[in-house]
Amino acid sequence: MSLKEISELTGVSVSTVGRILRDPKHKCPEEVRKRVLEAARSTGYVPNSAAKSLRSGKSTAEKLLSADIFLSRSESESADPFYDELLMLTEKELRAAGCVIAGVRQFSELSSEGGSDIEKQLISYFSGKEVGADGLVLIGKCSQRAVRVLKKYRRNIVVISRESSLHEFDEVLCDGKKLAETAVEHLARLGHSKIGYVGSCHKEARFAGFQSAMLRAGYVPDIDYIFDTSPNEQNGILAAEYFTKLSDPPTAIYCANDVIAVGLLRFLQKRRIKLWEPSVISCDDIEQAQFTTPMLTTLALPKEEMAHFAIMLLLDRINGGHKLISRLELQGTLMVRGSCRPFNELNEPEYYI
Repeated sequence: MSLKEISELTGVSVSTVGRILRDPKHKCPEEVRKRVLEAARSTGYVPNSAAKSLRSGKSTAEKLLSADIFLSRSESESADPFYDELLMLTEKELRAAGCVIAGVRQFSELSSEGGSDIEKQLISYFSGKEVGADGLVLIGKCSQRAVRVLKKYRRNIVVISRESSLHEFDEVLCDGKKLAETAVEHLARLGHSKIGYVGSCHKEARFAGFQSAMLRAGYVPDIDYIFDTSPNEQNGILAAEYFTKLSDPPTAIYCANDVIAVGLLRFLQKRRIKLWEPSVISCDDIEQAQFTTPMLTTLALPKEEMAHFAIMLLLDRINGGHKLISRLELQGTLMVRGSCRPFNELNEPEYYI
């Protein structure tokens, strides 16, 4: 499949198709981007240069390598933009390496230890493949149950996540616990002691980081300031509604994901609550984080580097370059923007999107 054929299939110009596949962040309507990426996935697109080198015999590879991509964290592809962005970057790295993307599947149950039929789903997926892919990229957490099944069907696996995959596979991570600690420490330096948390609390690295940073700063986390929820914009709105009903709400809030923070800020803009102006900080640095007003202070994950090193590890394992399980940890970067203020600073509310 060539760029021209994808262009004809989607009705998008060849130049725009090429720009989207080379740079997932290329500015274009989201509907156009999704149409092009879905066409590339379904047709197994690889760059012409890789295919030509194989046909001409100039490459030492015996065949085009292929890889599946599984996403395990969000309930739907649109629930958390962070995973959409990481998926697009992973696809870009695979194509740049001349690999065919065999399939992209959402398996939110991969991170659950019980109460799901994930084993049956995985067995059905792998059994339905006439020819197995050479490798698998898993984006998100993985339960021990899922690990057992994955190891039966795939030898070459790399995980991209915010926490360890039980040291069963090669992995590239940006430690969620450390990200949360950095966020809470920033709020503490600004003079905040009544700090809330919004996000998942069950076996969640970022919640553990929130707790440890609070205790290290000499503060005991207040149970009334903890809102246990899954990551999506609507739950950020619900969290904000909950906090406004408290007689003494937190002065600052750490949201485990940017998408939650976006919802929380949207609520503040709508209600214009002048007596409650919490500082808001989160993690991920999704594209939306730069278009809130005030701009969202967040911990940026090095998504491009995470995807790049993950594919390097996967291809090295496929080609026999290493056999021991490898773990590469990258650091997040604090992006200081306008959504966090010193505790004693009095400003008019600016929360709108």
